[in-house]
Amino acid sequence: MGTLLALLVFFALFGIFLTQYLPLWMTDNEAAFTGKTQASMADLKSNMDLQLVLGGPSAFSTPFVMSSDGVPLLAQPTGGNLNFLPVQSGVFANVSMTVGPGGSSATYRNFTLGTLSMSIPNRYYSPQVFELEDDAVVQAQNDLQQIVAFPPLLAVNTTGTQIGVQLVLVQLFGNASQAISTGTTEVSSHYLYTQKLTSTGVGGGATFNGEFKLGTHFPCAWRTFLSSALNASGVAASHFALTPTGCIPSNGVAKIVDLKFLNINSLTLIIGAFSLVMGVGVE
Repeated sequence: MGTLLALLVFFALFGIFLTQYLPLWMTDNEAAFTGKTQASMADLKSNMDLQLVLGGPSAFSTPFVMSSDGVPLLAQPTGGNLNFLPVQSGVFANVSMTVGPGGSSATYRNFTLGTLSMSIPNRYYSPQVFELEDDAVVQAQNDLQQIVAFPPLLAVNTTGTQIGVQLVLVQLFGNASQAISTGTTEVSSHYLYTQKLTSTGVGGGATFNGEFKLGTHFPCAWRTFLSSALNASGVAASHFALTPTGCIPSNGVAKIVDLKFLNINSLTLIIGAFSLVMGVGVE
């Protein structure tokens, strides 16, 4: 009888452990893993921004932890899926201006962006997707719960009646690659070049129009970020038009976020190009 009671107590405690303590333990593990991924994405973006500003160094390496901790014998670690795609259907950016650099005719530039994404299929904590695209890190739980966690440079400056816009676009080149592993994977950003284009109104303070159009699987995040940036700049609503007008789901298909600048005095476009290499080594 004593042995039976001891077994009953053991199984009761073990059941409580499995149903209560184990989920909490794994939730903490997956939350920590998610935080490490966010930090790695931020470090990679920061390294690239530094390379863009300084014109070097030629390469920076950023480590990505590829799995969470587990619970010995009871719960396997949660693994991440790291993907780099230099070309992705529907993901692009283009910038157009009715007056080009140096007072030239209308200018239109289209860019393939390239994306680096980490998908974390958490079982206890909320599943997360992080994506680096166009010098921004987007964090998403689903089509409507997403933010631009680390934004690109978009500056709208108003001085008297003068309105100036500065925009940074980043292109990612290289071979498509994927990492599904334990341990750590290195992602190296190899600086290629920077190009700067500036347009101003022609003579006598004349104004012109510009447009920034982005194809993305995260329209909700980008629309919210752009709206907040414009509101914070203090520029009058008559000088811009942003569509969509609210948060929309992508449903797995890239959508277009369109920002038009109306009657502005200058627009500076800075284009940075990088090659990404996944794993230890050189190109």
